[in-house]
Amino acid sequence: MDRRGFLNGLVTTALATASGHLGGVGVSSTPSVDRGALGSLVALLRDTPRDRLLETLVPLIRDGLAYEHLLGAVAEAAAREVAPYPVVGFKYHAFMVLQAVHRTTVRGDDADHWLPILWAADLFKDAQARDALETGWTLPALPDAASLDPARAETLFVDTLQRWDTEAADIALVGCLAAQPLSKVFDVLFRYAARDFRHIGHKPITAANCHRLIRVLGPVRAAPMLRSLTYAIQNHGGGTNPALADLPPDRPWRQHLQWVDSLSGDWPRRQSTFDPTSEILAVLRQGSATQASRFVLDIIRRGAGADQIWPALFLAAGELLLRQNGIIAVHANTSVNALHYAYRHAEDEHTRGMLLLQAAAFMPLFRESLEVRRDLRIDQLEPADAGLNAAQIFDQLATDRVAAARTALGYLKRGGSIPELMRLGRHYTVLRNTGYHDYKFTEAAFENARYLGSPWRERYLAASVLYLNGPSGRQHPFIIRAREHLRQDGVA
Repeated sequence: MDRRGFLNGLVTTALATASGHLGGVGVSSTPSVDRGALGSLVALLRDTPRDRLLETLVPLIRDGLAYEHLLGAVAEAAAREVAPYPVVGFKYHAFMVLQAVHRTTVRGDDADHWLPILWAADLFKDAQARDALETGWTLPALPDAASLDPARAETLFVDTLQRWDTEAADIALVGCLAAQPLSKVFDVLFRYAARDFRHIGHKPITAANCHRLIRVLGPVRAAPMLRSLTYAIQNHGGGTNPALADLPPDRPWRQHLQWVDSLSGDWPRRQSTFDPTSEILAVLRQGSATQASRFVLDIIRRGAGADQIWPALFLAAGELLLRQNGIIAVHANTSVNALHYAYRHAEDEHTRGMLLLQAAAFMPLFRESLEVRRDLRIDQLEPADAGLNAAQIFDQLATDRVAAARTALGYLKRGGSIPELMRLGRHYTVLRNTGYHDYKFTEAAFENARYLGSPWRERYLAASVLYLNGPSGRQHPFIIRAREHLRQDGVA
C-alpha cells in the first residue's frame, strides 16, 4: 500500500471523536481508530528502516495523520518490540519515556509540537535494532486465558507476581484484564512495581507511564502495554528467585508489609498542625531505608497526613541534585514522581500505604548510591539576585550550574515567572536533549513542583535547574533533520 492509501485507510476507519471511562481510569477525548488501522501504523513503524523514518512519517503528518495515533503506535510498537531485559532501562526507555514525551508536547511550544514524537519514533528504531542484536525478543503472542476462573482472576495474578513467575503472570494478567476493571488491575500493578529497588525505580516509572498513556490513548492499546509492564515488574536480574530468598532489594517491602496494617482510619487525609518537612528531611539525609520509613510511620501516628509527607520526599530528591547532578539523583526525582503518581491513582489504601513507605525507603537508597561531590542543602541554598531573566538563567548553565541554580532561586524569590522557566526548560529539552533522561526528568521535576507550596517550590525548582538543558548545548542531530523535513513538507 502506498503512503496515500495507507493514510486513507487510517482515516476512513477512524471512529467519531469520543471520550470514555475505562474501569476508573479516565480517558481523555482523542480521535479513536479501529484495531486494524492501528496495527497498520504499528507495522509501518516496525518495518520502516531507521534512515527512512522521517521520509515516511513527515508526509503522513502533512496529509493528516493525528498526533495521538502516532503516539499510540510508537507506544505499542515499543511495548511489542523492546524487551525490559536484561535490565528495566537503557533501550527500554523507548517505551518508558513516552508519557514524558507526550507531556512535553502538549505543554511545550507550538513550534516544537511534532519534534518530540518524531524523536521518540527514532529512539524506538534504535532500541528495536539493539534488541534484535541482543536477544531478538518480541512480546509473545497473546496467551489464552479463557480457562481462568474470572472470580479468581485478581488472586491468580497476585499469586504469580508473588512467585516471580513471568510467563504465568502474563497469562494471569490477560485473564485479569478480561474480568476486572482496569483500575483494579492497576492497583495490583502499582503495588508490585514498587516492590523492589532493582533497576533504580524504573519499574514504578513504567507503571506510571502505562497509566498516563492509557488515559490519553484509550483501551485499545492497554493489553500490549500492560503485558510489557508485567514482564518488567518480574525482572529480578537473573539468579536466585526473590520469592525463595531474603535479598537486599526486597527487604524494605517485606518490612513494610508488616507495618502497613498499623495505618488505620483517615491517615491519607489528615492535616496536622505541625509541619514535619524539616524533621523528615533530617532523617532522609542521615538515616537508613528502615529508619526513613519507620520515621514516616511515626509521623503519621503523630497526626500528619500523606500530603504533608510527600513534599519532604520531593525535597530530598531535589537535594541529591545539589550534591551531584548525575543519573542517580535524576532517578531519585523521577522515581518519587512515579510513586507519588501511583499513590494518587491507587484506590486501595493498603496499596497507597505501601507506596508511601517504599518511597520513603527509596530516598536513602538513592543517597547511599550517590557519589557525593558537593555539600549543599536545599533549605540552605543561598539565592543570587543578579536581576537576570529566565532566559539568562539558562544561558548561565554553560558556565556554572550551581550558580545558575542560585540565580534561579533569586529570580523565583523576587516573583519571577514559573511558567516561563518551565517553558524554556521544555524547549531546550526538545532542541538540546542529550537522551531520554532529559524528557523524563524535566516532566517529573515540573510535576513534583506542583505539589510543593512556597517557599519549598522555589527551592526545588532552583535545584532542578542543575539538570536542565540550555541554549549552549549541542543541538540533537535528529532534531535538526526533523525540523528541516517538517519545514520542507510545510508542516507547522
